[in-house]
Amino acid sequence: MTNMQRVSSNLTLVLKLFLPTLWIVFFSTFTIALFITDEEDLPFLTSPYFKYPFLVIFLIFLTLLYITFLKLKRIEMGPECYYVSNYLRTFRLIYDDIENINSINLGRFRWVTFYLKAKGSFGKKITFLINKQLFEIFLAEHKEVNQKFPILSNITGLQSE
Repeated sequence: MTNMQRVSSNLTLVLKLFLPTLWIVFFSTFTIALFITDEEDLPFLTSPYFKYPFLVIFLIFLTLLYITFLKLKRIEMGPECYYVSNYLRTFRLIYDDIENINSINLGRFRWVTFYLKAKGSFGKKITFLINKQLFEIFLAEHKEVNQKFPILSNITGLQSE
């Protein structure tokens, strides 16, 4: 791993691990408590009009967590390849495998998805939260990467020279 630079945001760790863990533990405990508590003890919270809609909302938000934050990856880029990590496993990929890039502006950060030509260890999509500053520094220091793979300039809207 020579000359690799992290371009994903530090917020990735919080959004992928800490926030979902805290949310799932708190709300699953609360949901279980709704169903095991006697109706005489807490009549409003244990009524079917509250606990079943709460269960549905809990499952909807759990699904949203899964399809958004839990899919985030950590990305480190270098001149010839990039590394993708889910904080347990790390894989080396090459830029040629990127078929398309989609990005959504979130202010200082961008939600970026690499669509790969073939399914890899993390699937056909790699989603990460990019720190624009770190990515622009990487592109400035590695102009050869930007020239060889101009699709990367689509992430921040930079034009390849």
